[in-house]
Amino acid sequence: MEDLIGRTFGGYELKEHVGAGGVASIYKGFDERLSRWVAIKVVPIQVAGGLNEETMLARFRLEAQAIAALRHRNILTIYGYGEEEGWAYIVMEYVPGGSLADRIKSGEPFTWEQALTIIIPVSQALAFAHDHNIIHRDIKPANILMPQDDWPLLADFGLAKMEHSARPNLTMPGQVLGTMAYAAPEQIQEGEIDARIDIYSVAIVLYELLAGRLPFEGETSFDFLMARLTDPPLPILPANPKVPAAFGPILDKALAQDPNDRYQSMVDFSQDLIEVRYQLSRSAYQDNAHEPTSVMGTQELKQTKAVLKLTANGQQLPTSNQEVLVVGRAHKSSVPDIDLAPHGGTKAGVSRRHSRLLREDNKWYVEDLDSTNGTFVNGTKIEPHKKVAINKGDVLRFGQIELEFGLEN
Repeated sequence: MEDLIGRTFGGYELKEHVGAGGVASIYKGFDERLSRWVAIKVVPIQVAGGLNEETMLARFRLEAQAIAALRHRNILTIYGYGEEEGWAYIVMEYVPGGSLADRIKSGEPFTWEQALTIIIPVSQALAFAHDHNIIHRDIKPANILMPQDDWPLLADFGLAKMEHSARPNLTMPGQVLGTMAYAAPEQIQEGEIDARIDIYSVAIVLYELLAGRLPFEGETSFDFLMARLTDPPLPILPANPKVPAAFGPILDKALAQDPNDRYQSMVDFSQDLIEVRYQLSRSAYQDNAHEPTSVMGTQELKQTKAVLKLTANGQQLPTSNQEVLVVGRAHKSSVPDIDLAPHGGTKAGVSRRHSRLLREDNKWYVEDLDSTNGTFVNGTKIEPHKKVAINKGDVLRFGQIELEFGLEN
């Protein structure tokens, strides 16, 4: 494709080529008006795949409009669309943190906590897109951007359709494995597709994070792709015996060859992942918990202290033994008891006074303080100013930041 560095589209000067996919190229550009960096995806306007120019442009515009309508915390923001001098382009949020693909190393699995910190928000974003009748069609680590360790952003919605790629080129292993390694069987067979292809692709990404490898093998790229049409995926436990057994049936179902045997909605898949995280977290705390002895008095029991750990990296946050702990981010002289500003709280959408934790009769509760982006307990958003009981192992989310709740005497 022609080098466009130095060209200007819609007032954005293209400064650096940062990626490519199919017929599209991605450039880093600068917005002079707002003094910010943006990403600009550029596609040549041309007759392709038997489609006339107007048809291709109409589809490109419709896709851009649909993606722009998807306002979700885990979906990349689109700023604008335009057509100039034989090119169509989409202006998007620029994310400097790289993609999930940059963080994956063969043979080096993520912990299950790290994997779910990424995959659960991705699944929730896709459930939102599916609810708006949009299928991603190209889920892979390179399309999951990572502004922070615990903040994935989905990118490149609908690009496979926009690019009008008829079929994968099986004679080019690098290209095939880069674009089709996460494809569902019905995509490879060019059959009818629906939202269940995204479920399959997300499951392959989850498998790769947990196992440090993909679930299929093949001596050539063709064998690798065809294996999913004839063979079941390698079970997760033989691939990595350290993975909790609870992931076995979930991945088996999500990676079923027949779409009718898979989860029938991304919501169901996501809820099962949330449930397994909840159960595993509670189990871990129960294994490490020490029951109070009979000589421990009621007054001592009431001094049970809240413990909060970042699910992204396991870091424990400092907490005091107060009855009420305000969670938020520092602003000027106002500092909450649990300050999430040093952990990316501003970018993660944490309000200055986001929530509070309360201890009453040796029981702990969380209450949302009318935060902008909500407070969640095990994936469920709670109502503002309504106390909700929490237990050891519960996962609390404030904006984009997830904390695991625990107790110590």
